[in-house]
Amino acid sequence: MATQANSLSYAGCNFLRQRLVLSTLSGRPVKIRKIRARDDNPGLRDFEASFIRLLDKITNGSRIEINQTGTTLYYQPGLLYGGSVEHDCSVLRGIGYYLESLLCLAPFMKHPLKIVLRGVTNDQVDPSVSIENKPWCGFCFVSCHNPTCEKKVPRKAFYFKCIFLLLFTLRFRG
Repeated sequence: MATQANSLSYAGCNFLRQRLVLSTLSGRPVKIRKIRARDDNPGLRDFEASFIRLLDKITNGSRIEINQTGTTLYYQPGLLYGGSVEHDCSVLRGIGYYLESLLCLAPFMKHPLKIVLRGVTNDQVDPSVSIENKPWCGFCFVSCHNPTCEKKVPRKAFYFKCIFLLLFTLRFRG
């Protein structure tokens, strides 16, 4: 694992997304240790690894190091580049999990972010995609083009999950 004198160091998986987003915005490397170290299944979860891959796609020059057990992560952020990106989100979390962070990072990218996110649009933990665009209407242009349902998974009598293909175009209005 690489260590830098100016890197921030944290222990545990709490606020992992927020720490990585703030590290990306500030340009400071971050090292996170003891990620679920005492758990029966230690290390990063699939949805967290998917989020890290997404950060790698929208940045240029990021350096990411994860130990074999997944309990230690070193992230040195690159430049926020943007552009056209496609990403398959983990089905363990909704697209809102990824979109919240993208909405924070998009205004600072060199190029407008045109992203296709594939995954679950609605779950009981994360905000749905339709809720995400409301607070940002005056700040970003968010559009959803032709969601097509690929698979329906019944959850309860009144609740179900759909896996959708969504296209979001985020541009800073300045």
